[in-house]
Amino acid sequence: MMRSLFAGVSGLRNHQVRMDVIGNNISNVNTVGYKASRVTFEESLSMTLRGATMPNSRVGGTNPIQVGLGMTVGTIDTILNQGSLQATGQQTDLAISGNGFFVLSDGQRYFFTRAGAFQFDAQGRLVNPSNGLVVQGRMADARGRISSTSAIQDIALPFGQKVPARATRSITFTGNLDAGEKPLGTITKTAPFLAVEEAGDNTDMAGLYARGNTNSFISGMVSGVTTVTVNDGTTERTYTYVSGDSVVGNGEFTTLQDLIAEINQDFSGSLKLTLTANGAVKVEDASGSAHVVTFRSNSAALQSALGAANGTIDSSSGKVTFTDEFSHRATKDEELSKLRNSVGEPLGISPGDVISVSAIVGGEDKSGTLTVTTTTKLGDLADFIQSTFGITNRNGVQVDERGCLVINGDPGEDYAIEAPSIRISGNTKFNTACVMNELQKAQDVTHSASITIYDELGMEHIVTLTFTKTDVENQWRWEATLAGDEIISSGSTGTINFNSDGSLNSFLYDNGMTSFKFDPNNGASFMEIVFDAGDIGGFNGITQFASPSTAVASSQDGYPNGDLTTINIDETGKITGIFSNGVTQTLAQIALAVFNNPAGLLRAGENLYQISANSGTAVLGLAGESVQAKIVPGHLEMSNVDLAEEFTNMIVAQRGFQANARVITTTDDLLNELVNLKR
Repeated sequence: MMRSLFAGVSGLRNHQVRMDVIGNNISNVNTVGYKASRVTFEESLSMTLRGATMPNSRVGGTNPIQVGLGMTVGTIDTILNQGSLQATGQQTDLAISGNGFFVLSDGQRYFFTRAGAFQFDAQGRLVNPSNGLVVQGRMADARGRISSTSAIQDIALPFGQKVPARATRSITFTGNLDAGEKPLGTITKTAPFLAVEEAGDNTDMAGLYARGNTNSFISGMVSGVTTVTVNDGTTERTYTYVSGDSVVGNGEFTTLQDLIAEINQDFSGSLKLTLTANGAVKVEDASGSAHVVTFRSNSAALQSALGAANGTIDSSSGKVTFTDEFSHRATKDEELSKLRNSVGEPLGISPGDVISVSAIVGGEDKSGTLTVTTTTKLGDLADFIQSTFGITNRNGVQVDERGCLVINGDPGEDYAIEAPSIRISGNTKFNTACVMNELQKAQDVTHSASITIYDELGMEHIVTLTFTKTDVENQWRWEATLAGDEIISSGSTGTINFNSDGSLNSFLYDNGMTSFKFDPNNGASFMEIVFDAGDIGGFNGITQFASPSTAVASSQDGYPNGDLTTINIDETGKITGIFSNGVTQTLAQIALAVFNNPAGLLRAGENLYQISANSGTAVLGLAGESVQAKIVPGHLEMSNVDLAEEFTNMIVAQRGFQANARVITTTDDLLNELVNLKR
């Protein structure tokens, strides 16, 4: 009878333990990083009243008869489920998402926790402010590198640390250079040159200049409409202008020579027309007696030019008449001696004259002389000018359709032509006709990209790369300049070439150099900088497409000295320092610990755990590497206590306690009856 009494007592005692655990869980419902516990019960020892017997051939076996002696606490387990993460905005508040524990140390022992409410102390150590334990991790070296062999140690950040200046070693360029733009060359031209109309020139009447009465070009000629009527006093004939005529006797004409031939055939007994050396038509009497010749035309200009010959002619007295002097627009094949100015005046160029040619081309004086011969042509003068000025483009120096001498300089300001001069000493008309009028200035297609770089003292220098398009397809020249008193030693010029698809073909330095070198001239060491224009054949650097130039110096790897101003912690626990010069550098990395049996850890109070005999050894590693978890900065992990579950467990524990109490009271009643048997 006493057994049931003690069984009830064990039930009361162990349900009280369960209530203790439940109460502890509920009290820590808002404890950062707290992990709930649970209690499991197990049966206590049993008393055997009769053992089991084996069956035989006659009777069967019997089961054992046992009486239980109550219950006891089997385990009190730690529930390591993930708690909810709560944002705090405090950079040093850290939560672990996944498995693992933060590692803390008092200098002799390791402690482990999921509560990441950390702060920095006066010595820059990352600590648990409630007990001063120091967070453990790996420290970076002076270059911000963390070695995998580095020891786990106290995380201590050197607030006030300075990052020394770093000299720039490389500048990266990106963007586009406009493939559609072209450099311009100087274009200058003279006024139009004319040349005397001679027999055999056969220039269309509509293209002749008449000097005398008319002093203008013959214009308004309409094929099949414009006519010239000739009257010798007794006979009259009309001739029609057509756009193309090669037959004499059909009453049509195209050129001045056509008209002369038609008139001479129709008026062979009375008139004789010849073209003089100065381009005028001489009208003579062929009859031997005086008579009046008249030219009329429905073209005002032609009427004026031919009408100059109207009047009396008489071979017996030597009377002749002349039309205006006719000239045509000069071509490159005109001999210089036949040239006239734009108003038909002879330029008076004679064999033996010396033509002096000069100009400033690309900042250099260019000059030469050409001696005129009987066969020297306007095209020869053009070729001589082109050679003297060193012009290489295919247009060079030409005679245009208006008879102007046109100088087309090579593209770019490096070949700009200034103060061109073409002169014959003492020949005012020629010199005036050769005055050059500038139609277009030389102009480069340029684009500049600048960036600030640093020497090893942290002093700033501004480097500018100026790209200038050349007349070679898909090629630009570049030049590096500095804005201060620096002294450039080499590698400041070169070329950049592109493929037909706009990708980079090559980026070359002149004279076989491989970098840009200069003396900062301030006490710092010589600097050597490599310009990175992108991958050959790629589009990740500078390209050349038909769109506006946007090339920029996108980055450089130097910086001045700076002070540590703030820190940032990422999900791997890496602590990055942000310095006043904009440099970011890794300072340390927080370590995490994992266990084969984390539930076997000993609670040490203050949200801490210690290694036990059954937890296994701590395996120290880094988040995202050997530890499959991540650290969430600015957050804390909340308690994983489930209040609904705890209240349910509380009811179950209460009922269990109550039932065991009833066992005791009932047993007490039985004992009371037993005592009363002697009465």
